[in-house]
Amino acid sequence: MFVMLRQALCTYSLLFYLASEERRKSDSFMRNEYSIVASQTVRSMIDCLYNITFILENPSVHGEMFRKSGFKKVLKNLDEDTQRYGGQRDWDDYLLRARAMVDQGLNETKITKADLLTNSDFPTLGAYLGSKQKGGVLSPHQRFLKTFTYGPWREYSAVSHGGFEGLINIARFLVPDVAPHEVRHLIDDNFVMANSQHLFRASYIVLCTITELQLYFHFRDANIDSRIHVVWDAIRKNFEAGELYDQRYAQLMRDKGIHP
Repeated sequence: MFVMLRQALCTYSLLFYLASEERRKSDSFMRNEYSIVASQTVRSMIDCLYNITFILENPSVHGEMFRKSGFKKVLKNLDEDTQRYGGQRDWDDYLLRARAMVDQGLNETKITKADLLTNSDFPTLGAYLGSKQKGGVLSPHQRFLKTFTYGPWREYSAVSHGGFEGLINIARFLVPDVAPHEVRHLIDDNFVMANSQHLFRASYIVLCTITELQLYFHFRDANIDSRIHVVWDAIRKNFEAGELYDQRYAQLMRDKGIHP
């Protein structure tokens, strides 16, 4: 979870770096297209949030499932690579090193290859949202995550998969040179708004992730509880942030005793 949180923070930092007004005006190599293409990484932040929240639903079971499922997939991929490229010197050297790294990881975590055979695969976000609970309804956790499959949130997945429904929303920023000269300034103006929205959404995901971890671990240092409240109070006036707050965090923070 530490690595996933760092991934989310680094992704946000990248988007913030690309969105810098000073950099856009002073760096001759900077182009608006870079920010637009990078914005699809918000989708990976959503996956990090899902992985962390699903693990925290049942850490002793889901945490072990996450790691074992990962090792299992790595070994399966290596088996497929061996079947296709085995016997080629460069590939054999690579495969040998890769398997040695997996073996080292298994030894360090005291997991055996036999353990992997009986382990359930860690569900993807899509698979998790498609699994109904008893009575055929979604759990509160699933309903919250379902939010990220609606509206502008779903566009990040569409763009990352190269779908027409996603590309149509960013095409004008990627090919501004084919637009008539008299309207190109409108594309630049729209870029500022679009880029701000992507950065805001990335910040919402970071805040959700930090809140989830604080709700579970209750770190006492750095006055984290109060600072989380301050940030939520500042951003929940925005519809997208407010929906996330009202759906999950307003009640959870009261229930878990996180006070301003």
